[in-house]
Amino acid sequence: MNRHDGKNGRKVNLRILVVTESYPPQSYGGGEISCELFSKELAKREGIDVTVLTSKVEGVDESVVKNGVKILRRLKTGGSRSTLKDNLQRRLFFKRSVKKEISKIVNKFDLVHFFNITSIVKVDKPSFATINSYVNFCPKGNLFYKEERVCEGCAPIKFMGCIIESDYVGGYELSPFLKYNPIFWLAIYTDYLKRKKSLQVVDHFFSLSGFINDLLIKEGVSSQDITKVVNMPDIDISDKKLDLPKDGVNVSYIGQLGKIKGVDLLIKAFDQIDTDANLVIVGDGPERQKLEELAKNNPNILFLGKVEHDLIHSVYEQSDVITVPSLWPEPLSRVLLEAAYFGKPILATDVGGSSEVVKHGYNGLLVEPNIQDFSNKLKYILRSDMKRGKMGKNMRKFYKKKLSKDKMLNNYVNAYLNHSGLLKEKRDAVHERRR
Repeated sequence: MNRHDGKNGRKVNLRILVVTESYPPQSYGGGEISCELFSKELAKREGIDVTVLTSKVEGVDESVVKNGVKILRRLKTGGSRSTLKDNLQRRLFFKRSVKKEISKIVNKFDLVHFFNITSIVKVDKPSFATINSYVNFCPKGNLFYKEERVCEGCAPIKFMGCIIESDYVGGYELSPFLKYNPIFWLAIYTDYLKRKKSLQVVDHFFSLSGFINDLLIKEGVSSQDITKVVNMPDIDISDKKLDLPKDGVNVSYIGQLGKIKGVDLLIKAFDQIDTDANLVIVGDGPERQKLEELAKNNPNILFLGKVEHDLIHSVYEQSDVITVPSLWPEPLSRVLLEAAYFGKPILATDVGGSSEVVKHGYNGLLVEPNIQDFSNKLKYILRSDMKRGKMGKNMRKFYKKKLSKDKMLNNYVNAYLNHSGLLKEKRDAVHERRR
């Protein structure tokens, strides 16, 4: 039966297979949240059937329909993600499992959307992939050269110099044994080359930012094969409330307390300001103890620890400014999108995808990742209630115009309709061109 996409009046009858390594209730970060929100919102569109193929979870049904999405938990990941060793083993098992399980069901679908980068395999259907991290472009997965600056390209010798000057691979801390281990270097670099090569079997890409667009183009992908679509924010507004300070301006950080997140930069910049404002730090992580020690002499810096998801809205509602002080080039922080939804001015380092949301001087301020510039911009935004209020209103306007859920879904559906009709010969030609 032919149906119509409600926004564009086009007839739509699509059966979509979404492949992702993890899916709630199994979740390791924003990627799984984004995939669930995307899948259930897309399934609401008339004429679109969505099936998610994901990993088995102990105690969870293998096949279930939830929020209009059919969820098939058939993939084997081969282990946990608690250590780097676990992750290397997982990569060996997972790709084989994806190939095996997709081959059994792929003919039932019109297209395949790989929402998780590690799940990309070659299929004889139009294929789409969401690029939401840097694992296809960087052996360490963070594009952060020697944990000092954004990397502009990798090579074996450069990689060796980088890893011995780094403390992390992805979100995992390197032990001295691994940091100086050539066998580990070889394993990491070989895995990176495989991930990089996997881009060749995808017909069309969804990227989170212009920054990722540029990385894909650098790898030989045509700009015509890329659609920029930001993640939809997952806003859970409950009756629960978390009390933040009522006196003074509340400047808030929400996120993991890791080295590359730049919270130490934020604390040092805040310490240079003579102000009665409060710096509210929400989250937990390996650097928390060091950060608390750094902030111990400033009573206006508050650590709230990890806050439950249904209380996060309360933090945003009571905050006057949201900060994203990342040192590494985050593809597109979910905090940016959530702050935009709540109409809050943002102070963010000008790295990665930050400029997709923060328009300098209009709805927030972009900052160079150094203490002096961060401190100066903090002073500027704290100086005037009127200026903060205007930036906040502009941020809400920007969200409605550029980042709304309907707009993002339309971008996905239009890309499916425009590209899912590719002939196999054309797809093969595209793949050959990228080699």
